[in-house]
Amino acid sequence: MKKIIWKTTIFLIPFIILFAITELFFSKTESPDLLRLGYFPSIEKEYRSVFKEEFKRKTFFYEFLDNKNKKAKIFTIGDSFTEQDNFGYKNYLAEKYNVLNFNRFIFDNQIQTLYQLLNSSFLEDRKIEYVILENVERYFVYNVIRLDSLQISKGFHFNDLSEKRKTTKEKNEESFFSKKIIYFPLSMFRYYFGHDYLSNELIYNYNLKSDKLFSNNSKRLLFLSEDLWGLKFNNDLNEVKKMNNVLNDLSDKLSSKGIKLIVLPAPDKYDLYYDYIIDKTNFPKPLFFEYLGSLKKNYLYIDTKKILSAQLGRKKDIYFYDDSHWSPNASKIVSEEIVKIIRD
Repeated sequence: MKKIIWKTTIFLIPFIILFAITELFFSKTESPDLLRLGYFPSIEKEYRSVFKEEFKRKTFFYEFLDNKNKKAKIFTIGDSFTEQDNFGYKNYLAEKYNVLNFNRFIFDNQIQTLYQLLNSSFLEDRKIEYVILENVERYFVYNVIRLDSLQISKGFHFNDLSEKRKTTKEKNEESFFSKKIIYFPLSMFRYYFGHDYLSNELIYNYNLKSDKLFSNNSKRLLFLSEDLWGLKFNNDLNEVKKMNNVLNDLSDKLSSKGIKLIVLPAPDKYDLYYDYIIDKTNFPKPLFFEYLGSLKKNYLYIDTKKILSAQLGRKKDIYFYDDSHWSPNASKIVSEEIVKIIRD
């Protein structure tokens, strides 16, 4: 019996060590998303402390599901960049104007949903003057390509929306013998000794020319592989033109209701920091903002790449080092630009 216990113990020791490493250094929270998805170690626990006051900010905007009949000057609809709460652009904006946000998880495509809302009196009933349509760069053209005209014609169904609140979170493998406890320590080792590679088939880890871009002084750029996937749509001028035509059509329909459309593309992290990547051998140059900027627009347009790029050499952490989203620094810059457009 003692021999069996001894052999079992010897067999389990490596797994116990790997499990302990995973438990200590694997990030299980939704944010920072790049560490979690890329199986990178969460070791810089104090990195976000520079934003601790921003994270504690009071919430000024209104969520639609909690304020269904709330009247507001500005209506925001978008993806995870719009869903940043007290440190997001909409909350800084809400310090000056009434802002009503359309909860992201009750729709799948914000462009299609906006069309559907136009088939009702939703915006007029709430006295909306400005609609801010935000879409992350990698999915902007794609969301136009997959518009469903049949669903648009049916309008938006508001019944039982409260039941669509998020009730589940991503499940993390907690099993002692899960694949994660093997892959994560190996990925952690590679993080320290490797460079210029794709981790967990999801996140790129590439060297930068400068260590002045993030407050942890890292020369690494972590970004989503989906940023490259989106280039097949966004680097196609014809597709960008089609997208622009759709946005012009949306703007015209909103204008007929006395509402102005503000289009807010959120740059991919890969695009914003592209010029700082050392080895771009297999990385095409993103052309989305270059193409879109040259087209005729009937809507109010915020060139977020231009205004955020101008700050890269002046202010650190425009995007979080460990996340695919912009930081409070960028949120403030974007909100200030929106205020300028509204005042003008």
